[in-house]
Amino acid sequence: MTSKRTVSDSKRAFFAAYPRPVNSIYRRVIDELLVEVHLLITNQDFRYDPLFATGLLTAYQVLMEGYTPVEQRDAILRAFCTALELSYDQLHADAAQWRAIAAELPAQEVFEVMAGKREAGDGRLKAVSDTLTGIAGAERFKYSRLFSLGLANILEQVGRAAAMSEKDRLERLQQICTYLALDYNRVKRDLDFFHAVLERIKRSKEVVDELSQTERRKREERAVSQPG
Repeated sequence: MTSKRTVSDSKRAFFAAYPRPVNSIYRRVIDELLVEVHLLITNQDFRYDPLFATGLLTAYQVLMEGYTPVEQRDAILRAFCTALELSYDQLHADAAQWRAIAAELPAQEVFEVMAGKREAGDGRLKAVSDTLTGIAGAERFKYSRLFSLGLANILEQVGRAAAMSEKDRLERLQQICTYLALDYNRVKRDLDFFHAVLERIKRSKEVVDELSQTERRKREERAVSQPG
């Protein structure tokens, strides 16, 4: 994306690509995510990588989990990518590749490569090793919440494969942060913030659903009470 494009440009591009109304609760979710990603990818230090892709897709999928109609979730994501000049196909391909590696290869080996503790050789882990080595050695790296979310998601895949406890997973996350020269406390805060946002969205949806059900019952009661 050209850095000359403004947030307003991206918003207009989104609504041009997706002219249908967006459900009220989720319109703000989409708006805030659009602004966050726009500001991130127009930063001169930003470099695309599969962890950003994984984090973005994870955030979108989790935040939009309750969106109806279900079939519009993908259309909204495609419009989101169009507005930000991101490749929908590349995002999915990169995230799928890293998730498959984390889920299918030996957990300890994946972790050691992610923490810079072993060479990856020429196998499937080489892409992971090359990406993280580049980040660890970069003079300027644009950290983001989406990167931390992608990192946590991949580590979660590894943890599931190894039946890893929450404590062990956080210890491994801290070791990876050390290798990548990231502030672990900041990463942890960002992950906690994301989960807090999810809880707020869940509560808001529950309130809206309850109000909708109450209004539906009132309409039905009025219909029954009215003379035929």
